[in-house]
Amino acid sequence: MTRLRPALLLSLLAALALALAACGGSDEGGGEEVSSSTDVNELLTKTFTGSKKVDSGNLNLSMKIEAQGGNSELQGPVNISLAGPFQAQDGGALPKFKLEASIEGGGQNIKAGATSTGEKGFLSFQGTDYVVDDQVFRQFKAGYEEAQKQNSKQEQSFASLGMDPRKWLTDPKNEGDAKVGDDDTVKITGGVDVAKLLDDVNRALEKASSLGLGGAGEVPEKLTEEQRQQVLEAVKDPRVEIYTGKEDQILRRMVVNLGIDDAASKTSGTIAFDVSITDLNEDQDIAQPADAKPFSELLGQFGALGLGAGGGDADSGAGGGQADGGAASGDIEKYSKCVTDAGEDLDKVRKCAELLAAP
Repeated sequence: MTRLRPALLLSLLAALALALAACGGSDEGGGEEVSSSTDVNELLTKTFTGSKKVDSGNLNLSMKIEAQGGNSELQGPVNISLAGPFQAQDGGALPKFKLEASIEGGGQNIKAGATSTGEKGFLSFQGTDYVVDDQVFRQFKAGYEEAQKQNSKQEQSFASLGMDPRKWLTDPKNEGDAKVGDDDTVKITGGVDVAKLLDDVNRALEKASSLGLGGAGEVPEKLTEEQRQQVLEAVKDPRVEIYTGKEDQILRRMVVNLGIDDAASKTSGTIAFDVSITDLNEDQDIAQPADAKPFSELLGQFGALGLGAGGGDADSGAGGGQADGGAASGDIEKYSKCVTDAGEDLDKVRKCAELLAAP
């Protein structure tokens, strides 16, 4: 059975937080109010072009995977959630955020989190907070801020991440007014041209890689042609819902539902994905956790639970085997030392992430 790796979950937490911050920027023109009678193509253009002001808010993301079949590696449903506030800072500085994630499924129940106050970083695992070593956090912060400088001339928008739903949404319809939290929005529905969507996925992966957000080597820089073909053959009846702000045409929510029918593995099922932002551009109170434990204790926690590359079960003690657990703890210790030794050399800092990759 495929095991879920907490180290990968933590790295993806930070990656998503930084991707959200990258969507910030000036709101040129402020937008004109739209309605249930506005042409759907005009709605899509206003939503997914131009610079948008997304400086802060509360993120709420959920994904549910239901898979059946004798060769399926997912035993029973898998539920993934991620939620919390984020707050951009001036001058391309590392944003503040406090994100909590959970993964339930495959016999596991993993809870993890990441917090940045802008000056200090914290990770949480199974309900306990740990403070990131100052040197490691400073290098992480410096790497992000350097990447922001290099990309400062690019227009910051949803499309700047490589995604443009106008290219792959089919038969879009304006479904009228809807609420997302307390915000008034207009709902758009449509199908998906999967081939064109995968083109966008590749662009987004390349963008994440260029910013050093590749999930410690486990998120690919792009899909291979074989992977692309597997997805094209397996995905059935994908549907999308888009909710755009009536006054500002800023994306508030996106829902994706699709079926899976993979003849090669005899696996079938469904995937439901829902991401929204509420309290948009309202000040967020992000404080550092109280009584956070030293980072070294988190490394010991990983080792004790056997959460190595083969992965142990977060609920089964040392079920993954001490050898694997020790390897995971050792890899993170090597990463910490590598970042410290790299000093101000950002290229060396980025290469340190290779130490966290699965063998």
